[in-house]
Amino acid sequence: MRNREALQTLLSRARARVDPTDLGLAPRNDPRGRKVEGLTHEHMTRLLGWPEHKYGYVERGKLANIGADVLAPIARILHLSDHEWEALVLYATGSPPAFRLDPELGTAVPRPWERVLAATNVMAYVNDVAWDMVAYNSAFTTMFPGRAVPDNVMRWMLLEPSARVTLAEWETDWLPLLVPQVRAAVAANPHNRVLARLQADAKRDPLVAPYFEKPTAEYVQPRADGARPLLHAELGLGWVTLCAAGPFGVPGGRLMFVLFDQNERPDPGTPVFAPAQAPVDQRYEVHREDRPPCGETHSTPPSDPHHNEAL
Repeated sequence: MRNREALQTLLSRARARVDPTDLGLAPRNDPRGRKVEGLTHEHMTRLLGWPEHKYGYVERGKLANIGADVLAPIARILHLSDHEWEALVLYATGSPPAFRLDPELGTAVPRPWERVLAATNVMAYVNDVAWDMVAYNSAFTTMFPGRAVPDNVMRWMLLEPSARVTLAEWETDWLPLLVPQVRAAVAANPHNRVLARLQADAKRDPLVAPYFEKPTAEYVQPRADGARPLLHAELGLGWVTLCAAGPFGVPGGRLMFVLFDQNERPDPGTPVFAPAQAPVDQRYEVHREDRPPCGETHSTPPSDPHHNEAL
C-alpha cells in the first residue's frame, strides 16, 4: 500500500541534509532573509531537468505512475542509503524495488561476522551478493578435496567438475535449485558485473544452459526444510541441510551454516514456535556427543542417495 505522508517526510528530510553549495547551487533565503536548509523543490527541478512542478507532484505522491525509474535519479541526488531507497519505493509504489540503487552494495561484510564463524564447529561461511566467498571457518574447509575452498561458491557449484562429484546427484538434486537463485540475484542486481558474468558463463555450459531455458521451481533462497546428498572429502557420503541467514546491512549476502549428517537422511522435524522454553544447546548436547568430529571418518555408510527425492 502506498503511503504519501511517509514519502513526503522521507524526501523532505533528505533534501534538508544536502547543502546546495556542494552542487554548485546558491542557497535560497526565505522572505524574512533567513537561509533555507538543504535543497528546495526548485533546486531539485533544476538538477533533474524536469518540467516545473513535477518534482513537487512526486514528493507529495500525486504524480500518476511513479516508478523506480522516476525515483532513482532523486535518490542519487539526495544520497539515499539502501534502506532509504527501499523505503522510498515502498512508500511510492507499494512494492519493494527490483534493483539496488548502488551496484556495489552487498560486497562489504562487517568484521564481527568472522567471530560468529569462529564460534561454531559447524561448517559455515559468509558470501557477498555475488556469492564471492568473504569468510569461512576451518570446519568448512574439510568439505573440499585438499581443503581448497572456492573463491565463488555459486560458480563452483554450477560450473566446476569437482562440484558435480561433491554435490552428489548434482543434476537432479542441486542444479534445478541453483539456477533460479542466479536468475533472481541477477534480476535484483542488474548492474553487478560478477553476477552478470556468472550467468553468461552458466548459459554457455551444455549441462547448465537448458535449465535457464525451461521453467524451474522459483527457489530463490536456500531453505532448511530438506537435506541433499553430499560427498564430504573427509567424512564420506552423507546429507547436508543448508541453514541460511542474511547479515543485515549486506543486501544479498548470506551467512550459511552447512549441517552434515551421515547414515539416514535427517528428518527436519516439526517447526518451532515462540515462546522458547530452554537453551537449545542443552537439548542437542547428546546429539553432538554422538556425532563424529569434523575430519573423523565414520565407518558406517549412509543410505543410498539415489533414493533421495528431488527437492
